[in-house]
Parts: sequence; C-alpha cells; structure tokens
Amino acid sequence: MIRIETDGRASVVRLTLARPERRNALDRETVTRLTEAVLRFGADAGVRVLVLAGDGPVFSAGADLDALSRLQDASFDENLEDSRRLADLFLAMRRCPVPIVARVHGHAVAGGCGLVAACDLSVAVSEAKFGFTEVRIGFVPALVSVLLGGRIAGASARDLLLTGRLVSAREAHGMGLVSRVVEDSALDTAVDDIVTSLARDTSRQAVATTKRLLFDLAGRDEVSAMDLAARVNAEARGTEDCRAGVRSFLDRTDPPWKAGR
Repeated sequence: MIRIETDGRASVVRLTLARPERRNALDRETVTRLTEAVLRFGADAGVRVLVLAGDGPVFSAGADLDALSRLQDASFDENLEDSRRLADLFLAMRRCPVPIVARVHGHAVAGGCGLVAACDLSVAVSEAKFGFTEVRIGFVPALVSVLLGGRIAGASARDLLLTGRLVSAREAHGMGLVSRVVEDSALDTAVDDIVTSLARDTSRQAVATTKRLLFDLAGRDEVSAMDLAARVNAEARGTEDCRAGVRSFLDRTDPPWKAGR
C-alpha cells in the first residue's frame, strides 16, 4: 500500500510506503501500486520530481517474508512472475523521465535498500542503516545486484552482497549508495532543497534525456558509449529547452522553467 500526496506544488509528488505495521515490507500490492504511480506521474508533463518516503520508524525492510514463504511451494513460473513484478518496479524507477528522490528516515534493508539504489538521489538520516541481507536467510540478492552497477565500486558491492552486513548511512554515502547524510532534524529541509532545485532550476526535457542516457550507457564499451553520447548531445542542441536555455543565458534572463512558463 502506498499514499500519494502533493505538498502544495503540483510539480512535486510524494509517494509514501504505508505499511508501518509490516516495516513497509514490499508485498505484491505495494509493488504493483508503486509501479503504477511511478509510470503515471512519470508520464505527467506537469510533474517535475517524485519523492519516495516511508511511514513508521523504518524506510523499508524489503520483501514481505510471509508472502515469500507462501511462494516457496509455488511453481517456478509463479515465482518468476512475482520476481519480475519487482524487477518491473526497479526498471520503471530507472526509466522514469523525472528524478526520484529517496527520503530515508530509517533503516533500508534488502529490497528496501534496492529502492534507495533505484532512486536518482537520496537523503538519509545519520542513524539509518543500509544493507542487502538476503544471503543471511539463504536468499540471493539478484535483482538489487543489478542496481549497484555503475553506482558502487566492485569491491564494495561484493562486500555488501556477500556478507549481508548492515552499514551506517555515513559508510553507505562513502560507497556511493547514498547521496547525502544529515541529522534527523535537517532531513526535510535537505530533501526540500534538492526538490526545489530540481523543480525550479532544471529543464524537465534535459533531465529526462540525461536519465535515459545514463540508463542506456550501462554495460556499453567506451567506444559505443561515446558514440551514443555524441548522438544524444547533437539531438539535445535542437530541442526547444536547449534553445531557450542558451538564449536565456546569453540574454541574462531566467529560462522558461525557472520563470514559470
């Protein structure tokens, strides 16, 4: 279950994991509803930023183990369907044309840590813990391992995935898993600073293209990646937002997105 809210700015939508009694565990309904919301608001031209948050003391404890236990007697195809549902959520987040900011007020574990990794930016309180604990219950951190590519150095990724240990927010930041770490009292201010900057100071079109480029570059060799980047660079020069942005810079005026077109 998730809760959808705006904070008075229609361009900013907050998606809150709302299962505090289950430590915001990711069951089938929550994953489905969250995927639907990401796709819906990502396609809304008026939305500039999504914020992902959680109710209760924990951001998310990952997979709902009760649901996982019930699926252990299901067929391979049934388990594959369920696994692909979570994979679709992670892909929807990575492909979403608007940036997603994680507001991490408490521990983010296993699939919950995967949600943080799938976001573009994250702000965490210093008390939060992070980790992929799947191997400690005989499970495999398969889907989340894909999300770490390009974000965390190989040695750190192996450390997290193979040991299943929890790390502090500061260590997670040092690894590249978390964007910023703040004290609890400063969390909302830090998130709002990022959200306001994204909504006010950036071109939605340029951000969407940059997100798509980062997604498409993954796994390419350097020559292929440079060729793709050159093509995106050339295409961007002819877009309405780039023309307007360059003109505004030269004229020393605000670009349309900052002027409130």
